[in-house]
Amino acid sequence: MSSNKTILLPVYNGIRAKNFFRNDSYRELVSIPGIRLIILIPSSKLDYYQKEFPEKNVIFEPLDIISESAFGVRLYDFCINLLFTKTTRTKQYRDYLKYRNTSAFAKLMAKRAINFFLGPFGFIMLPIVHFLDNKFVSLDEGVSGLLKKYNPDLVLAPDIVFPPDRVVLRAAKRLGFYTVGMIRSWDNLTSKGVVQVLPRKLIVYTTVMKIEAIKYAGMPEKDIVVTGIPHYDAFYRPLKISREAFLKSLGIPLDRKIILTAPFMYSHTGSAEIIIKELLAAIDSGKLSSSTHLLVRYRPATPEIAESRLPKSDHMTITSPCERCFQVKNLQSPTEDWEWSDKDVELLLNSLAYSDVVINYMSTLSIDAAVFDKPVINIRFEADPTTPPHKHVNAYVGMLHYEAMEDSGGVRRVWNMNELIDATRDYLLHPEKEREGRARMVAEQIEFTDGLAGKRTAEYIRTLLYSRS
Repeated sequence: MSSNKTILLPVYNGIRAKNFFRNDSYRELVSIPGIRLIILIPSSKLDYYQKEFPEKNVIFEPLDIISESAFGVRLYDFCINLLFTKTTRTKQYRDYLKYRNTSAFAKLMAKRAINFFLGPFGFIMLPIVHFLDNKFVSLDEGVSGLLKKYNPDLVLAPDIVFPPDRVVLRAAKRLGFYTVGMIRSWDNLTSKGVVQVLPRKLIVYTTVMKIEAIKYAGMPEKDIVVTGIPHYDAFYRPLKISREAFLKSLGIPLDRKIILTAPFMYSHTGSAEIIIKELLAAIDSGKLSSSTHLLVRYRPATPEIAESRLPKSDHMTITSPCERCFQVKNLQSPTEDWEWSDKDVELLLNSLAYSDVVINYMSTLSIDAAVFDKPVINIRFEADPTTPPHKHVNAYVGMLHYEAMEDSGGVRRVWNMNELIDATRDYLLHPEKEREGRARMVAEQIEFTDGLAGKRTAEYIRTLLYSRS
C-alpha cells in the first residue's frame, strides 16, 4: 500500500478559502506525511495563495472556470427553481421585485410552476436531474485535463452547490475518481437549488444539515458524516489578545460598552447610514449611555459609506472585514472577490468576544454572537424609504435558515428605530435576557463546541484515503 496520496480540490471563493485554509482542516491535512494537495484556483489569486500557503506538498493550479455548456446552464436554472422549499419561493419573488414588469411576472409564474408542480416529487425528480446531468452536460476540458494530469486518489468539493465546485465534481465522478463533498454553510441545502451532482461521501457540519441532505439532496444516510464546523473551532479557543489590548488597538476608551453594529443588507447602505446616525444621536441625547460605543462592521463586498456622510464622533469606530480584494472571472463571481487573512479572522473574533450587544439584519453574525453569549438584535425594518423592493429586508423574510435562527428564541427582532434603541439599552442593562435561546441556537446550528471539528474533518478524509487502498 502506497503511503503517498493526492487530493485535488477547487477553491474559487474567498469565504470558501477561509473555511478551508484558516482552520485545522487544512493544517492537519498538510501535516500528514505523504499527502499532496492540488488546489484549483482563480488565476488572479495564484501569487497570493503561494505566498500565504507555501507548504511544499501544496500545488496551486490556476484555472478560470467561466462557463458550463448551454444545456448545463439550463439545467442549473431548472434545479434552482425545483427545490421545494419556502426559501426557493422567497428568492423567486425577490427576483420578480427587481423589475416588476410583465416579463418578470411571466418568469415568476414559470418558476412557480416548476416549484409547485414538480418540486413536491423530489423522489422522482432527483434521479432524473442526476441522469440528465450525467448524460448531457459536457465536461470542462481544463478540469478534465488537470484530473488526468494528477490522477488524484480523492477529489474534494468544499461546496457541492457552488457552480465551480459542481464542474469539478462532475468531471471527477464521470472520469471515475473517488469524490467527497462538503456543504459550505447552514443555508445551502434549502436555498441553492437541487444538488445536481452527488459525491460518494458527504461531510456536513450538523445533524440538522444531515437531515436536510437526506431530504433535499437525496444523499444516502450511510454516506453522510457529521464532523462539526471547522471554522468555528477558533471560537472555542483562547483569544490571542485581551479586551484591553483590542480596544487600545482601535483607539476605543476602555470604559466603553461596545455595540457591534452591522446594519447592512448586501450592497444597499441607505438604511445603514440612517441607523448609524440615529444610534449616535441617541448617545448624544442620553437615550443611550454616554459610555456606549459603536463598532461598525461592514459585510464583505458591501460598499463603504462615504466618510463625509457620517458624523464625526468619538463614539464610533469603523472596521472592514477583509483587506484583500481580487478581480476574478468565474461562474459565480464574475467581477471581484474578497480574501480573509488570519488578521481578518482575529478581528471578527475579537469584535464578537469583546462586544456587549450585536446588531445586524439577518446574517450568520447572529450565530457568531451567540457562541460568545452576546445579546443579538435583528433589524426587521428599513430606515431608508427609498430602499429598492428587492433589497428590502421584507424580501428576505421566509428564508428557512433565518426562521430557524429566529425560532430558537436567541435573537430579538425590532421593527422601528425606537425599538432598536430601547432593545440596545435593555440588553446593556440585562445581557442575560434570551440566554437560553442563544444556547439553543448554538446547539442547533453549530452542535459541536469542542474546537475539534477541523481535526475530525481531516481525519475522516485521511481515513477515506488510506482505507480504500
